[in-house]
Amino acid sequence: MSEPDAYSYPQYLSAKKAIDDRSLNQRVWTCFLEDLLSRGSSLRILEVGGGVGATVQRLVAALETRNAEALHYTFVERAPNNVNTAISALQTWATERGYQVTSVQNGNEQEQHWSNGPLEATLRFVTADLYDINERSSYDAVVAQALFDLLDIPRALQVLRPSLQAGGLWYLPIHFDGVTAFEPPTDPSLDARVERLYHESMQEGGGQGEIEGAHSGRRLLGHLQNVGASLLEVGGSDWCVFPGPSGYSSDEAYFLHHILHFIEEELTGHPDLEESNFSKWINTRRHHIETEQLIYIAHQLDLLARMP
Repeated sequence: MSEPDAYSYPQYLSAKKAIDDRSLNQRVWTCFLEDLLSRGSSLRILEVGGGVGATVQRLVAALETRNAEALHYTFVERAPNNVNTAISALQTWATERGYQVTSVQNGNEQEQHWSNGPLEATLRFVTADLYDINERSSYDAVVAQALFDLLDIPRALQVLRPSLQAGGLWYLPIHFDGVTAFEPPTDPSLDARVERLYHESMQEGGGQGEIEGAHSGRRLLGHLQNVGASLLEVGGSDWCVFPGPSGYSSDEAYFLHHILHFIEEELTGHPDLEESNFSKWINTRRHHIETEQLIYIAHQLDLLARMP
């Protein structure tokens, strides 16, 4: 696949779903499901930074086989394009699984009711920044995937903490933790400089406060304990994208091009990078994708914690 003519963030999120599926730490995921289901057969989940609905699909598919009866799911995402993509994708996905889907507009929010399937589900879609939500409900779990590396972690945890009932769970998968690697090497010193500067760019808060950035995964451990949570499980969830016997899937190639697009956007014009050298580096990496040579690795952590 050659470089896309245009980049779409919802398409990037959809493309990385299969990569996340194989990267998620299964020990942490299983512990989350077991603890969740110990609370009863009717569950209440709040997801912030819900993207295009991949976590909803993953959780519903797991609960269908584990005797859950009802799911009440509040889906919060600040980007309207992502919310619209999620609403459409989840309606299609649920219908294909045999659910009868009914949609209801409730002010600025939309709800979907899934019936006549393995479980009864109500999904509430809220387009808002997590700092602006005013949740009066009490949830069994707060879920946030690949989100806290973009936030002031202590502030975000304090905002979300009142939404959790006593003993409620934090399930926080796919949080970046300080390694970006591309193979094969080009110029080793330039490879290292691009990685270092890209990680440093993650510290920029953009008005969101103090951002942990490249070390968010490990820093979340202490921040969760600081709000009184007990860590239950922690494990790696590294992305590793490589050309298999049949090369990349189209989604994997798009995903890799989008990762390079992120790096190019962040570092073009950086005073510590000579423009022609960086341009050559980007073009070489794109050629590695198009010739199915590029291997991409990112180290991440999944975390599960419980409030007292």
